Amino acid sequence: MTTLIKNGTIITATDTYKADILVKNGIISEVGREISKIASEIIDATDKWVLPGAIDVHTHIDTQADGMTTVDDFETGTAAAAAGGTTTIIDYAEQAPGATLAQTLEDWKSKAAPRSIVDYGFHLALSEVSENVLAEIPAMVDAGVSSFHVNLDRHGDRHINDAQLLEFLQRTGAAGALPCVHAENGEIIDLYLRRLLAEGKTSSRYITAARPPEVEAQSTARALSMADMAKSPMYLTSLSSAHAIEKVKIARDRGQWVFTETCSHYLVMPCERYDEPEGIKYSCSPPLRPSWHADVLWKAIASGDIHAIGSCHWAFNYAGQKDLGKENFTQAPYGFPGIQERLSVLCSAGVHGGRISANRLVDLICTSPAKLFGIFPRKGTLAVGSDADMVIFDPKAETVLSKALSLSRSDYTPYEGMRVRGATWLVLQRGRVIARESRVMGRPGSGEFLPRARFSIP
Repeated sequence: MTTLIKNGTIITATDTYKADILVKNGIISEVGREISKIASEIIDATDKWVLPGAIDVHTHIDTQADGMTTVDDFETGTAAAAAGGTTTIIDYAEQAPGATLAQTLEDWKSKAAPRSIVDYGFHLALSEVSENVLAEIPAMVDAGVSSFHVNLDRHGDRHINDAQLLEFLQRTGAAGALPCVHAENGEIIDLYLRRLLAEGKTSSRYITAARPPEVEAQSTARALSMADMAKSPMYLTSLSSAHAIEKVKIARDRGQWVFTETCSHYLVMPCERYDEPEGIKYSCSPPLRPSWHADVLWKAIASGDIHAIGSCHWAFNYAGQKDLGKENFTQAPYGFPGIQERLSVLCSAGVHGGRISANRLVDLICTSPAKLFGIFPRKGTLAVGSDADMVIFDPKAETVLSKALSLSRSDYTPYEGMRVRGATWLVLQRGRVIARESRVMGRPGSGEFLPRARFSIP
């Protein structure tokens, strides 16, 4: 099957130009002006942007948190992804206590294979740092998983001490993988939570008091110090604060190989949301920050100190899940949906907001993630030989985001009522149309597992 996309404006991480794209058997076979070859399907992209399919390297689908299961499985979660222009996800495969990494990988593959509409890979998220677990990492890299994650916001028996963190970084790096770290100090968070509970400060407005930016900055500095000691690269997930990015800038200025990610909600959603009657809807970790932190994050994006923007799609219902924390925020699971809205939100706030160029947007959500996580140039660009994953995007379309438009099973969207400029018009996965104007046409199970290459400095 051949598909010809004509008259569009192609936008990659480095270039913007008008050209046609010819697709054969799911692969881009030609890029040029006025291609006139016969095709099975011709798509007119006049006045539209043609972007590489977006990659979301931070999703939590069909998993548990705080004893509750997310409402999206790989069918509904990836339907929302496809509708929003995301054609590849790298999901967190969460190791259950006592389980092997090999079993964890197979469990997540079995969830995704019959249901996923888009292509997928996995980070292996470790529940413990032990010799048995670390010894499995080389085999998992051979199996196509080249990133491993630890979370520093735990306490008690689940706390990861300095020696464990150092060993994790060294062993992961030595295996040819990229260590990923969520940096918040779990022991201090636990102390603050106990104080707040004792004082009866349990409404959602106190979420930020339990996890202030200083706690994120301290843990970020600790992780950076350990990575420097380990002589290992590191990827920091979910950076939310000016305090944390300051630590990153210092490390990068010293020449340290540290890569960072923020999430779309930290760039457009201030912590005043927690003062609303249903403020618990917006609980996440790290929490939302005062709006001036977003200004600093946008500057870090522009300067190249932030390399990717994920959605942290972690979908729960408000009714029966999030609302359990309405009177006591510690009873609600952290996280909310956002994979479908990500591209439009970032285009509107970033490109139309004058903060970044369209090329930088593509770099953040397509090219840099593909390079960091071992799927470039198969994914993340529009070049001959690359998979024909494309988003035909209307940069002028105006939309008011709402639950009515969302394909996630969650009963709300945190972006409700937000007016955005820029909308996905058509989405192609390996040359097949899988979504048109938010209507998903892709088939569950058509997404493919992506074995990823070993990490190398991009």
